[in-house]
Amino acid sequence: MSEKKTNKPKIKKVDELAEAKNQLLRVQADFDNYRKRTQKEKEEFGQYLNTDLLMRIIPTLDNFKLALKHLPKELEGNSWVQGIWHIEKQLEQTLSEEGIEEISTQGQKFDHNLHEAIEEVPSDLPEGEITEEILKGYKLNNKVIRHSKVKVSKGIKKGEKNE
Repeated sequence: MSEKKTNKPKIKKVDELAEAKNQLLRVQADFDNYRKRTQKEKEEFGQYLNTDLLMRIIPTLDNFKLALKHLPKELEGNSWVQGIWHIEKQLEQTLSEEGIEEISTQGQKFDHNLHEAIEEVPSDLPEGEITEEILKGYKLNNKVIRHSKVKVSKGIKKGEKNE
C-alpha cells in the first residue's frame, strides 16, 4: 500500500508534466500562426501601400485616353501626337508593372463586383450584357480599386425590334 501512495505523486507529476508540455506545444503553434499571419498582413500591406498614389495617377491615364480618342483626323500622323500616344502607353506599362490591370467589359455580362451600371438601355444584346464602357475600371493585385462604369442592355421588349 505504501508503494501505491508513493506512485500517486509520481503519476500526478507525470500528468502535470504532460499537461505543461501540451500547453507549451499550443503556445508554440499559436506563436507560429501569429508569425505567419503578421507576415501575410505585412505582405498585403506592402501590396496596397501605393494604392492611394496609383488611384491619383489613373485619372491622368483616363485623360490621355480621352484626348487621344477625340483626336482630330488631321493630327493623326503628327509627331507631337505620336509622342503623347507613347507617353500614354508608357504610363499604362508602368501601372501594369505595379500590379494595376484593366477590368474587361467588352462582350461581358454585367457583374456588380466589377462594374457599376450607370444606365440601362434597349439593345439587341441579351439583358444584362454590357453595351458600352463609359469609364474604365481597374484592379490592383486582383482587388477592384475602381469599378468600370458601364451601360447595360435591358434587352428588347416582346413585340419590339431595334432598328
